This record gives sequence, structure tokens and C-alpha cells, in this order.
Amino acid sequence: MIGKLIFSNGKSGQLTFSVAGSIIGLAIMLLSIQLYLDITTILRTPAISGTDFLVINKEVNMLADGNFNQSELENLKQQEFVIDAAPVFGNNFQSLVVAEVGPQSSFNTLMPLITVPNEFIDNLPPKFKWKIGDNEVPVIVPTSFFNSYNFGIAEAARSPKVTKELISHIKPKLKIGNATWYNVRIAAFSDRFSDGVIVPESFMNYNNNKFGIGEKNKINRIVISTSNSKNPSLANYLSDHLYETNSDKINGGKVTEIMNVLLPIIVIISLVIILLSLLTFIQNAQLLLSNSDYEIKLLGLIGYSFSFVSAAVMQNFNKLFGLITLSTIPIVIAVKYYISSIFNHELGIDIGIGLSWTTLVIGLCVYTCFYLVQFIIIRSTVKNLVRSS
Repeated sequence: MIGKLIFSNGKSGQLTFSVAGSIIGLAIMLLSIQLYLDITTILRTPAISGTDFLVINKEVNMLADGNFNQSELENLKQQEFVIDAAPVFGNNFQSLVVAEVGPQSSFNTLMPLITVPNEFIDNLPPKFKWKIGDNEVPVIVPTSFFNSYNFGIAEAARSPKVTKELISHIKPKLKIGNATWYNVRIAAFSDRFSDGVIVPESFMNYNNNKFGIGEKNKINRIVISTSNSKNPSLANYLSDHLYETNSDKINGGKVTEIMNVLLPIIVIISLVIILLSLLTFIQNAQLLLSNSDYEIKLLGLIGYSFSFVSAAVMQNFNKLFGLITLSTIPIVIAVKYYISSIFNHELGIDIGIGLSWTTLVIGLCVYTCFYLVQFIIIRSTVKNLVRSS
């Protein structure tokens, strides 16, 4: 009854503005924190398969040949986000492939060769081996090479396109150096490597030593295995060392960096909105109590303590705080549901619609500070009015 009597002297428009501002500010802050937590959790979650693979290289320029040294390889292996790393060796000799792909169609081209440890090959066939004296060498062809022939070379030369099954039965010839020929057996296709045909390590070592020109076993690329290629620490490491890789596989790290920049800005904006609404609450409370100074002083004269009067006033403000809470949570969940549907439809990522305990605790802390400031202001003002009566 006392609270209603005092509140009758207030202006409803100011209170409505304060409540709306509080709801908007708190909702923006909770939503931005929750989205940040959801996205970083997804990006830091290990791959479903358990391991991602990246092929890393340096940018070639006039001052550097783009090769790695052994210490750089060892440094990569020591990083916490790297499971293992291995060099990708290329051929230091001329390699020419000649193949018949139709009754009246053939092609010959220089073909880059690479070798990597078997555990890094995504589609390792059985008997992927070679020893000195073998006339046939098994190879793993990048799917990108196969597509380049079908949609590039074949169309330009008006040659027939070939399927993977057909090309596996083609018997190309591989010319090493000036006069050494090998029969080629296409053993598998690889989606992981796109810059060279994979040959057994023993074959590469033998021919590099026999026909290689210049420095032997140069490390021009490195393949790494990692539990999560979108780990921001991995992206930062590559950027700091000027290493390059498939940007699509590490874009998640960039997203996290952007979120790290945007989150403080959004939180600051939301806190400013909350602060402005709090100031409006305080101003409204002071104006309300100033307009009701006669009633409050009268209550003091007839024996009511300032604690009782301030508690009665806070009861009405508690209803407003309850309205803020009950309105903010559904709004946040509804907006998050809408954003989640966009993520799911456009990116195939499910971030859910729930709120984490971290978000709720942060919201509770802000709400508690908001409440305590308002309570202290009202209690202090009422105390001064009652004692002056």
C-alpha cells in the first residue's frame, strides 16, 4: 500500500523507457556472449574423424626458394595443436608421363612427383611398394589431376573423357631422366594432395639419388595432422611464420579472431545501454521520492522506520526487475533460435537454442549489480527523508 502511494507520484513514461532499455541492453549482452561461446566451442571441437590434415608451404619470392629446413619441421612438431608433421619431398629429376586414353588419342606431359609417409596418405592402397629392379611403379593420383584432364585437357583437345574405373586400367609410361622408363599402375586417388602424383618413398629416394639435379631431398612442403584445423592457434602460427595452406580449412580461426574483436565492442555497447537505463531508473526513483517527500516524512513521523519504507518502495521496483528478467530470457532464446536456423541452413552448423550456465551467471551478476545500485540509492534517499521529518 505504501509503495503504491509513493509510485502514484511517478511518471510511467520514464519507467517504461527504463524497462525497455534494460531489456534491450541485457538481451544484446547475453546473446553476444552466448553466440561467442557457441562458435568458439564448435571451432575448438576436434574433427569428427579425429584428425585433420593440412599441406603447408612457404610463399616463393625473389629472396627465398620456399623450402623448409629441419629445424622448422621440428618446431612444427612441437606445437600443441599438431599431432604429427612430415616432409613432402618432390622429384629433382625430369619426369614425363605418356598415356594412350583412346584409339586415336594420347597425351604426354611433365608430371610432378611427391612422396609422403604412408600414415599421411588418405587412400593408401595395399602393396603400395617399390624396390630396385621393379619395372612397374604404383602411383596415387590426386583427384584434382583427374578432374583437370576431364574438364580441361580432354575438352580442349576434343579427347574422350575417362572415368576413374577406366583410368585405373590405362597403362601410362613414366620416363625418368633421358632414357629410363617405368610402367605406371594407378593404384588409388587422393583428395588430400593436389600438387603432385604420390609415389613410394623408396622410388623417389632411388631416382633422386640417381638422376636428381641440385640439392637432394629438399623439403618444399610439410604435411601436418591436427585434431582441429580450425583451431585459432594454428591459424595464428601459420600467419606469424608466413606459411600458406588451404585457407578454407582454417577459416574458422579467422572467424574466432573476428569474434574476439567484435565481442568486447558489442558487450561495451550493451553495457552502455544498461548503464543508461540504470541511470534513468535512478533518476526516476529520485524524482519519485522527491515528489513523495511529504508522504515519506509523514510516515516517519507516525513511526515507520526508513528500512520499512524503503523495502515497501523496492517491492514495486522488484516487480519491474522481474518483468525485465521474464522478458529478456524469452527474447534471447527466440533471437538465438532464429540465428541458429540461419547457421544450420547456410553453413550446416547446429549451435542449438539453449543458454549456457556461463551466460546465465554473467547475466545474473549484471542483474545483481543493477539491483544493488538501485536498492542503495532508494534506501539512502528514504533514510535522509525519514530522519529529516
